[in-house]
Amino acid sequence: MISKKFKWILLSTMGLMMYFGMYTPTILAEEPVALNKGGHQWLMQQSQHFIVHFRSDWVQFAAHSLDIAEKVHQDLASQFSQMPTDKTHLILEDDEDSNKGSAMPIPSPNIILSLHPPSNILNSEGNDKWLDTLIRHEYTHIVHLELNDRAVTRARDIFGRQLLFFPHFLTPHFLVEGLAVYMEKQGYYDSFFAMQMRMEVVSGQLADLSQVVNQVVVDNSLLPTGMAYLYGAYFIDYLTKTYGEEALQHFLTDYSGYLIPGFFLNRSARHAFGKDFFALWEEFRADLITQFSDQIAQSKEHSSGAQSLDSQPFAYLLANGESDQLLAWRNNYVDGGHLAMWDSEKNQWHYLSTINGLTSLDTHPQQGIVVSQKNQNQEEQKFNDLYRYVDGQWQSLTEQQRFTQVRWSLDGQSVFATRHKQGLPELWNVTLDGQQTRLWQGSFGWIIGDMALSPTGEIYASIKQPFSAWNIMRFEQKEQSWLAVTETSATEHQLSFIKEGELLFSADYNGHYQIYRMDLTSLQVEQLTNEVGGAFSPQWIASQGLIYQAYEHDGYHLRHIHAVTALNDVSLSSYATVNEASSAPISTTEKSEITEDSPLPTLTGQDWASAWQSDDNQSLVIFGISGSDNLERHQYGIQAAWDTKNTLGSYQLHYAYEDLWQAILSREHEFNLNPLTNKEDRIVRQDNLTLKSDYSLHGIDDHLTFGVGTYWQKESLIKSPQGTSSAQASDEWLAGTALQWDDKLGHYADLVWEQNVGGNYSGQKWQAQWMAHWNLPGSFSLSTHLAAGYADSKAKPFKLGGYEGDKIKLYGRHQLALSGYSYGAQVGQAYTTQSITLSHLIYRVNRNWDVWPIGFGAISGSVFINSGSSWNDNQRYQALTGVGAEVQIETIGFYFYQLPVIIGYNHGLDSQLGKDQVYIKLSAQF
Repeated sequence: MISKKFKWILLSTMGLMMYFGMYTPTILAEEPVALNKGGHQWLMQQSQHFIVHFRSDWVQFAAHSLDIAEKVHQDLASQFSQMPTDKTHLILEDDEDSNKGSAMPIPSPNIILSLHPPSNILNSEGNDKWLDTLIRHEYTHIVHLELNDRAVTRARDIFGRQLLFFPHFLTPHFLVEGLAVYMEKQGYYDSFFAMQMRMEVVSGQLADLSQVVNQVVVDNSLLPTGMAYLYGAYFIDYLTKTYGEEALQHFLTDYSGYLIPGFFLNRSARHAFGKDFFALWEEFRADLITQFSDQIAQSKEHSSGAQSLDSQPFAYLLANGESDQLLAWRNNYVDGGHLAMWDSEKNQWHYLSTINGLTSLDTHPQQGIVVSQKNQNQEEQKFNDLYRYVDGQWQSLTEQQRFTQVRWSLDGQSVFATRHKQGLPELWNVTLDGQQTRLWQGSFGWIIGDMALSPTGEIYASIKQPFSAWNIMRFEQKEQSWLAVTETSATEHQLSFIKEGELLFSADYNGHYQIYRMDLTSLQVEQLTNEVGGAFSPQWIASQGLIYQAYEHDGYHLRHIHAVTALNDVSLSSYATVNEASSAPISTTEKSEITEDSPLPTLTGQDWASAWQSDDNQSLVIFGISGSDNLERHQYGIQAAWDTKNTLGSYQLHYAYEDLWQAILSREHEFNLNPLTNKEDRIVRQDNLTLKSDYSLHGIDDHLTFGVGTYWQKESLIKSPQGTSSAQASDEWLAGTALQWDDKLGHYADLVWEQNVGGNYSGQKWQAQWMAHWNLPGSFSLSTHLAAGYADSKAKPFKLGGYEGDKIKLYGRHQLALSGYSYGAQVGQAYTTQSITLSHLIYRVNRNWDVWPIGFGAISGSVFINSGSSWNDNQRYQALTGVGAEVQIETIGFYFYQLPVIIGYNHGLDSQLGKDQVYIKLSAQF
């Protein structure tokens, strides 16, 4: 029977959860993606050097991938001294609305390939055969990372495919990505890639070696995006031009023979190039200045008279707003993104809404704002959907429909949207009441980019056809086909209208992206900007003239030209398209029969982890291994720990099947407060078993999950000063259900009901908790946690205290953390806890120690206050409060393995039960 007092507390807590968490109109997206295979039949097929894994409806795509892969293998075999001996697994996935791939040589070589074509033009210009490019890039990684020689070869023969026997895996990230981009592009760097490096030169702040040698440091550098790819590709290109391909291969072979990688980079460089990396890098930076000096000088000769609207750099999505206003989604990569309207009369931004993950937006005078946003669902797929902003609230127009671009129709009763599904482009019409009509579907090789509607309602878009560049086309609705407006070898994109018949767009006719104006009747084109970097996203506002974003080395700056004058006329015939249809077709390779996919051959360990943790009670040394099959249907983890202070061992075994079923078997030790000694010297051994199954309900933006589970725990008192080996044992066996809400972006809530079905306890238990994390301006973040629970009088009571609790558990939670207090400081049938933590990035070191495999990332700190109480029905609520602080120092080993060092201090404010706690943690994952 739940007491009235506790009912009020539990309902109040749940109300706060709903208000602040479950109904927060925040629809965001973040990494990482996982392959989810539920409900699909998976097949496999082999060729001479590859095994492809694919869904049953992707048979032709899989065969085409094998043909391309064998051609890439043949090409790379002529450029590398050594090729992989094991077959490489190609895993086809369509779980994200972006083009990406990944490669991993351990435990077996495998590559994940996205079926989504590169519809973001600025990441794919010049990339006509996008699948070939993707496979070439990722397979270069496999060939590169597999290289082995001398002692490394002998060690692999004896000990197998262990991490330390892949020297190039433990090498600076810019060399790995740089080599792949170099092989992919073969010395041709498109306009956007060249623009980024050109502006690095213009800035006078070319990166030094310590800034690019460490992957974590690179990831912490906001710009240029893809820094490792950019500097790496140009550096590899410089080495081959200056010292030759043979010297590069000499370096790769020499380095692949060292058993302790990272410490011999300079030695291998001197063997191959006659100089160490520091000398080579200084030569490289001088070459960049020479290489871009003429381009920079020419670009500065003519000015378009543009003026800045923003004092700080942002990345923008732009659209025309009402009453001569500009609508923008602004993202500075630190504080997240938000919608704002530019007030041209007051010359200031008017904030509308915080929102992240947008890929497109548009506005209508009567119907308001519509956006396309990338979301991550419970299956960890990242799909775009359409949302409408009305009266300060977001309304969903689609669910998991993958529309990445959106434009209002003239009457505002529907929107036009585009997507790519299983590699094919589509144009749809979606009405406000949810009716969807497909207007067009293209064939493989076609890609559709951004759109614009003319004042009379005609649809124009940037489209890439096979063997051609990105050109402007008009949709003929009656014929349901596209008619070419331009046919050039340039990239033409980001379209908007000044008025009927006058089109603005960005193009790279002269190798630099600039804004152009086209008369659609005469096809006369005029250049309107002359940015040294590049000009993008044009919009026309009557009171401001031309508004666009210009790329600088620190990001995008919003600029406008009030009195627009043409700088140059452009003859489209000078940029006639080059048809590559005569290119040699990819030959069909010999393949095996298609068979049902088997996960067992690839079910091996992939990630190794180690940690050390010490506090007043214990000193733990922890080791673990985790892995999965190539399709991530079967996942497992094994962790073992040894307490050197108490000579006790613990472990955890974890298995999950497709994120649906999970089993966890563990042994751990709890240190309880001994009232006789006032110390935590009563050690209780806990053996636990959890079985649970979760089902996505596809509710509230696909963030709801319903689960069932059972939890068993056996407790034994194994150490106490008053009874050295007392066998006070208790068993708890629970079965229950849970409702979880998780937006995968730091907002989480759950409600759990459990019933005792065996053991020494009986009755029910109810628990709820809410956790949230917000990024704040100025490199601050705020985290909060609320929790409440109630147990029947004969159920196992809750224990409050300690700086580590059971909040990450779903079933069997009974230990509630309260920093500054001992485990079990309060014990009772009911509890509430609450905490708030403020974190701040103190300093970014962002430097590597020369080229040694040691570096430092960020130093951050946090302060917190937490409070809570646990009591029985016949007791009064007595809150305990604690405060504390942590400092985290981010050390980095082997260029990209994060080794955080955490030092913390907690203080309990209660004069009788409070205590001081000091702890230190060191962990590493490989």
